[in-house]
Amino acid sequence: MRETVSDKRGRLERRSFSRIAPLLFCLTALVLLGTFVHPAALLAAGQGHGEGDGHDSHGSGLMHGSPWLYVGMSSLAMAFLIILGALGTRNLQKVPGTLQNLLEMVVGGLESFYVSILGPGGERHVPFLVTTFLFILTMNLMGLIPGFKPATATLNMTIALALVAITYVQIQGIRAHGLWGYIRHFMGEPLWLAPLMLPLHIIGELAKPLSLSIRLFGNIFGEETVILQITLLGPLVLFGSKVLPLQFPIVVFGVFTSIVQALVFTVLTSSYILMITSGHEEHEEHHAARHLPGRAEEAASAA
Repeated sequence: MRETVSDKRGRLERRSFSRIAPLLFCLTALVLLGTFVHPAALLAAGQGHGEGDGHDSHGSGLMHGSPWLYVGMSSLAMAFLIILGALGTRNLQKVPGTLQNLLEMVVGGLESFYVSILGPGGERHVPFLVTTFLFILTMNLMGLIPGFKPATATLNMTIALALVAITYVQIQGIRAHGLWGYIRHFMGEPLWLAPLMLPLHIIGELAKPLSLSIRLFGNIFGEETVILQITLLGPLVLFGSKVLPLQFPIVVFGVFTSIVQALVFTVLTSSYILMITSGHEEHEEHHAARHLPGRAEEAASAA
């Protein structure tokens, strides 16, 4: 039997998701590792020991608790993604079930979105970007559940996420241009302006993780604070015959902002990847276009 277009598309989507899922698990663990080794967490842990010795330690006013609480929340987010991915990929079917269909729709939609930003060759970056998006989104939404806290409401996590993202960007720059080409990229053109351009480019690269981390932290921390303050104003509000929590509209809006902030983080990371690898992609396209006529002539002669 001939394979129909819909069957071929479904097979490609299942192959794409089965390729992304294992990398999603590994990269999620990598982000969590960045949280554990972040020096701010170690500093805050040391402050906690100071309290046990009788010293008054206020800790970090931006954290609202021990940093290890947020590590636990991020661990729950990681476990949720791993379990969800394992359940969705353990028995892939040609006619997908509800969970497999949902995961393929989410991953396929995100893959198309990021590839549209990165252009040809952007597929290689999709696993990292999809992983980062899902991890941030899960942590953001956890803050809307009573009894949970969003791990992204602490600078420990957002700085760790930003450092992992920027490290990935720099690695892709080295892979695209080579070490010397990567350094030349920072020197700019013409070369005699390198003493001026090199410090400016380095400052710009250092500002990227700062911007990513503070933007995500500020929005999620502010959202959590607003929900808390509105909750303290009064437990319930009457709408005709319906009784709703006073903070309910903000919680609904929080779902929207959680998606937007995860999307902003990964879109900015995509733009950084595009900027640092664009020269390499243009060179590849030029190289392919230059050799295309020769290959066409060879094919015609062989025919």
